[in-house]
Amino acid sequence: MQIDTQVESALVLLAQGNAEQALRVLQNCLQQNPGHAGALHGMACVARAGGENRAAVALAAKAVQLQAEPHFHITLGLALLAEGQIEAARAAIHVAVLASPRDPRAHDAMASVLEAQHRIAEAERALRTTIRLRPLEQERHLALAAFLSRHGQLEKAIEVSGKALRLDTQNLFAQNLHGMILHGAGKAAEAEPYFRVVAAELPTSAPALANHGAALFATRSYEQARDVLAKSVQLEPEAAETRSNLGLVHMALGQLENAAQELQLACALQQNDARLMLNYATALADLGENERAEALFRKAETLAGKGMDAARARMNLGVLYLAEGRFAQGWKLFAARRQIVAPPACAAGLPQWDGTPQESPVLLYAEQGLGDVLQFLRYVAPAARRVPVLLYVPQSIRSFVQQVDMARLPNVTVCTSQRTLKAKAKAACGLMSLPDVLGMEAPFAWQPDIAGVQKSAPGKKSALHVGLCWAGNPTYQFDRRRSIHPQVLEPLGRLNNIVFQSLQKNAEAQQTPFPMAQLPQGDVLDTFRIMAGLDVVITVDTMIAHLGGLLGLPVLLLDRFGGDWRWAAGSTITQPDGEVRSLWYPSVRVIRQPQAGEGDAPWQPCIATVVQVLQKMAEKRTDMVP
Repeated sequence: MQIDTQVESALVLLAQGNAEQALRVLQNCLQQNPGHAGALHGMACVARAGGENRAAVALAAKAVQLQAEPHFHITLGLALLAEGQIEAARAAIHVAVLASPRDPRAHDAMASVLEAQHRIAEAERALRTTIRLRPLEQERHLALAAFLSRHGQLEKAIEVSGKALRLDTQNLFAQNLHGMILHGAGKAAEAEPYFRVVAAELPTSAPALANHGAALFATRSYEQARDVLAKSVQLEPEAAETRSNLGLVHMALGQLENAAQELQLACALQQNDARLMLNYATALADLGENERAEALFRKAETLAGKGMDAARARMNLGVLYLAEGRFAQGWKLFAARRQIVAPPACAAGLPQWDGTPQESPVLLYAEQGLGDVLQFLRYVAPAARRVPVLLYVPQSIRSFVQQVDMARLPNVTVCTSQRTLKAKAKAACGLMSLPDVLGMEAPFAWQPDIAGVQKSAPGKKSALHVGLCWAGNPTYQFDRRRSIHPQVLEPLGRLNNIVFQSLQKNAEAQQTPFPMAQLPQGDVLDTFRIMAGLDVVITVDTMIAHLGGLLGLPVLLLDRFGGDWRWAAGSTITQPDGEVRSLWYPSVRVIRQPQAGEGDAPWQPCIATVVQVLQKMAEKRTDMVP
């Protein structure tokens, strides 16, 4: 009885994390009685906790021979499983299930074996059995939640981990697991409070801080994310994932040099991680170090093999080529995006059109943002000369497409519903794939017939009418770099003889530094009509730049340092006077940030240039008025 008590105390010590003291107690027990089954089993548990599974198998097997307790069989089975002896593990744990069918530990162990055998449905049933046996034990719910998360059943996992958390809201492990499942399901905003609690309770835990920082980054709370991730890196300098996330935060804030430094360190810590390499290569490309970026993209593709990261590497390399003007190669590599982003339902399952002339209809569908749709609409007419075209675009841009000349082409049908498209179309092609399949490599200007567009803005008077768009979609992870705080526009408000029109959606939520007419609610065509009555448009990289370019309006595009490929060197021309003009839209002048940086400072030189341009335009307008 005294040895049994000592064994129990040893197992308590082990559960508390004190394996060394537990080992000493058990060794003392075995000195008193070398054949004590409970002590041998305790030694097997200590061996398992230390990762010495072969020793655990030998010790647990000896204990079972001496005394066939069900929980001895569980320990033996789990040690065998860790050694890769799956069938032997199943046999041992099966004995425990038969001997003690109401012991949740036996069913939990069997679930581990079934999962190793890829019998996922049976493993889930075993875990649910443990919950029926112990519905108030939090660890049973947590085990099922973790299992469901591992197997991609994230909504079910969230439900189960939520139930677990309600059983004990103070359990940090439960809070952390619930946060991780939410974050994995793309619900970073919901996960952040749970990670925040864990990090506050464990302020010296690098993993806890790393989780919180990653959630803050995903919710675009960049300054907080930077502080939290920096603390995590100080505690654990060799955490590659944390350094990579810190680098991405620096990228989002515009601190490209700092980003490249952190991402390089992350790659050095995990040299064969294609995903980390892609992040580093992207930072180098934004810095203009194209040769190094190209080499890394190629290396990442080789490392990734045929997975999703390989497709990302090819697509990013394609973007790099497009930015440089290497269009023939760029378009082909850029096609890798089809492996990353699924087409709309109406195009799913249809063969990819390769540009060959045919009598059967081809579905051309919109990709990515509205600006991308506007840019690549110019390829619809050339495609329609080869095949009958069924054109499918988002509802918000459909009325605009129906208004311009392509909707009146005899071989183009602008479709309003996905229901009948699949039955009619015999092949499909994304709009952004058309340059490749049509063999039209280089950019070319296009101005649609807009004769039928009626202006909604007031007629031109002596004042210069200027449209302003200062921010893009805030849900874009790196929107902070391309968007401008409206207060930065304040110097424009000091100019005379100018009337400003906001082209910013939801502008009522932002305080503008000077009065301007607000943009009425409406679709793309409504915005187009407003813009048709303007003299000039000033915008960051959004759909507005494309609309202005299609109108042939003078557009001053404020482009971030390391901006999008379509405004880079390959798609622009520098004129003798130093102005940079778009090859896609000749009326668009690109005004780039001279250097990267955080906050408003990198935009100041751009705004100064805009002030000079507007002054000259306003003076000319005044001179023309009698």
